[in-house]
Amino acid sequence: MELKALGAVVSNRQLYRDLDDVGNFFLRDEERLELKNQEFNKKLYVINRNNGAGAINNYDIDSYLINKLVMPAGIAKGRKSSHDKFRNIFANHLNSSKVENNANWDGLSMLNTHFNEIIFDEQFHHKLNQVLWSVSNHRIMEILSCTGDSVSMYRSLTFPFIFHPLKIVYHRGSFFVAGIVESSKRCLLLDLYQISEIKLTNQSFPFKKELSIIDKNLKARFGVSQNINDEVYDVVLEFASLTGEFVKAHTWHHSAKYQTLANGNLRMHIECGINRELIGWIFMWMGHVKIIQPEILKEYHREQLDSILKASLADPLTYNDFRRPH
Repeated sequence: MELKALGAVVSNRQLYRDLDDVGNFFLRDEERLELKNQEFNKKLYVINRNNGAGAINNYDIDSYLINKLVMPAGIAKGRKSSHDKFRNIFANHLNSSKVENNANWDGLSMLNTHFNEIIFDEQFHHKLNQVLWSVSNHRIMEILSCTGDSVSMYRSLTFPFIFHPLKIVYHRGSFFVAGIVESSKRCLLLDLYQISEIKLTNQSFPFKKELSIIDKNLKARFGVSQNINDEVYDVVLEFASLTGEFVKAHTWHHSAKYQTLANGNLRMHIECGINRELIGWIFMWMGHVKIIQPEILKEYHREQLDSILKASLADPLTYNDFRRPH
């Protein structure tokens, strides 16, 4: 188009011939000309450099297989055709590389239990693609309805509402979208699996300005659940020695600090809000953890202990959400 604008008479066939000549005669040894087909039959020619990174060794094979091993079941199954393309590319490199025979290549010697994961269906992947598009392009979404509430949404929240999606969050085998409710300017996380209906728009929002707001909000949470209020507490927990060593070896919160006591027990310090997920996580350690502070966390913990006892006697059992924020 630019040549034609300058008055030059050039046919498409001639351009292709010239590009072939560029690829055959005018590139350095480590360079190659690649054709990438685009939408609407557009063609993009790219000069790529081969810097030697294509050599495959056994460490690379194991790295690929470990990544494949830890992949969530819902993604591995729902996007199998895409993963197979990458596997074929990897296999082509493997066949042309001088590496030892790797018994793990077939994956038979590795196992992922996929504990606490959801097997996502085609409908979920369609929804995930829609949300990915909105997040990537900073486009407003309208949330029409949700089924269930795994994150303790605000009691005052009504559907439908306008939502500014800022981040995709992966946590405990599930995908969430973090953003801001347009009407209230409040931060909100939504479980993608529980979003029933959404409507995409082409309207943009101030992404950079709101990103710092959502980042601050996420750092104040333990996990992804909505905090009961806007307070950030100095949470101190004491773990029995063996449990404490196990806890210390894992990642729980960006602010976590640890102190070994004279008796061998471990104290954990976290700067975060209080939410349903924190209470549930503390219960996970059963009789091997004690809340040192704050008092409000002790109160909510005792409240849930009473709730557990009542539930064991209840007939029928009913759902009781823990301290949903207003």
